Amino acid sequence: MGDEFRIFNGRDGEWLARLDALGKKEALAKPIEQIKAQPPAPNALHLVFAPPKKQRLSLLIEKAVELGATHLHPVLTAHTENRHLNTERIKAQTIEAAEQCERMHIPALYEVEDMKTVVKNWSGPAPLFACIERHEAPGIDTLRPGEHSFLIGSEGGFNDEEIGFLLKEKGVKAISLGETVYRAETACIICLVKANAFV
Repeated sequence: MGDEFRIFNGRDGEWLARLDALGKKEALAKPIEQIKAQPPAPNALHLVFAPPKKQRLSLLIEKAVELGATHLHPVLTAHTENRHLNTERIKAQTIEAAEQCERMHIPALYEVEDMKTVVKNWSGPAPLFACIERHEAPGIDTLRPGEHSFLIGSEGGFNDEEIGFLLKEKGVKAISLGETVYRAETACIICLVKANAFV
C-alpha cells in the first residue's frame, strides 16, 4: 500500500494517486493532485468497421486509439468473419492504448450491429465515407479538415448487394484509397492518418 501512480478517466484530467487498498478484483486509490488538466475534446472521428480476426482486431483497436478515433462502431457485413466480439476485452484495449500514447480521451465503443442498420440510423458526422474497393470514386486526399466518419468493410470487402445499398444511401459518400487493395486494418489506419493530419 501507499504506492503512487497516475490515473485518468477521460473527463477530469490526469492525477497523481496513492493506492490505499488492493483486492483480488478491485482497488481503492486516493487522488492527491492534478498533474494535467483535461484537454479540449478533439474533433469527432468515427470509425465504422467490420471486425477482422482476433490478432488483427487488436492491432486495429490499438492504432485507432493512437490515431485519434473518438467513436468505434463494429459492424457485421456479409463477409465479416469475426462475429462474436468480447466487448469487455476491446474496452480494456482502448484504455491500455490510451494510457500507452498518453491520450486523455477514451473512445466510445458501440455494440456490434448490422452494417445496414448503422448506416440507415447514422447520426455521426456526415457524410459517412465508405471505402469501396475497385470502385471509381474521389480519392481520400480530397477530404477537407473537420469531423469525419469512415466505413471500412471486412476482408474481401463489401459484396455487390452491399455496394449497391451504400451507393444509394444519401448520407454515404464513396471514397477511394487508390489502386492497392489493403487489408481491413490497414485501410482503417490510412483513413485515420489522413484525418489525423488535420489535427
